[in-house]
Amino acid sequence: MEYTLQTDETVSSGIERIVDGKVEAGLAEIDGDADVHETVHEVRKRCKEIRAAMRLVRPVLSTYSEENAHYRDAGRRVSDIRDAHAAIETFDDHVEPAAIEHGALDEGTLAEVRETLVERRDELAREQDVKARLAAVRRDLLEGRERVDTLPIATEGYDAVAGGLRKSYKRGRNRMAEAYEDPEFERFHEWRKRVKYHRYHCRLLRQVWVGPMKARRSALKDLSDVVGDANDLAEFTMLLADEELFDPAVRESLERVCLGRRAEYHREGRALGERVFTEKPDRLVDRVGTYWRAAHEYDPER
Repeated sequence: MEYTLQTDETVSSGIERIVDGKVEAGLAEIDGDADVHETVHEVRKRCKEIRAAMRLVRPVLSTYSEENAHYRDAGRRVSDIRDAHAAIETFDDHVEPAAIEHGALDEGTLAEVRETLVERRDELAREQDVKARLAAVRRDLLEGRERVDTLPIATEGYDAVAGGLRKSYKRGRNRMAEAYEDPEFERFHEWRKRVKYHRYHCRLLRQVWVGPMKARRSALKDLSDVVGDANDLAEFTMLLADEELFDPAVRESLERVCLGRRAEYHREGRALGERVFTEKPDRLVDRVGTYWRAAHEYDPER
């Protein structure tokens, strides 16, 4: 099911359709035959998409807190396993290429680092019984699906989504300022979450004016990727410090590589973020509201 509110449906019916579709997609992922770590990743994405859809109507959804907690906790069942696999992806996509570029470590040492990360992930998956955890997530999704048709969304039209849009955008704007004021991992981590929610909301509202909303969502995707890459490197560095998987010399080289690459991503993210979050929240909400009214009241193709 398309992750977009349609102009010929009410907000409540659209949110119900979207949530139901994402639940079904999550169930299909769990019941499929894909690699277990890919399944974990995709199922967690479905839970995040569901939460973002509900967050868009948060001010008019009286059960938002309960529903959000339900899908948040479902995703958390497999978060440690996902994080262990993400460390390998971060190594492959960012750490190893940077280490080779700067001549930080030889190929043999890098191969040993990767092998250690894979062994760590596989041991964790065995300890936590990843298949049993996915079965528990499946039960969570089935339970949530029983409530989809009765989500108590109190109003319709732009009033139903304006408050959630404003909140997600304002938080993204504020978290950006905080992150660059005090560039600690937790602040950039919070900013990335808010960027992703705003990106999901632009996707949900795509039909109000396809071209501009698609362009905005594309810019948010680029920003989310850049900030996400920086955060992944920060988490990789914390893994090195917390678990002492490698000898001190190797850890020092890897940490130095990660620090340099993170600084590059933070500079890139600043330029993207300044463009995306330049408007004040009320102005952005008013502008999208104008798009909404044009699409819903005046579009001759409706």
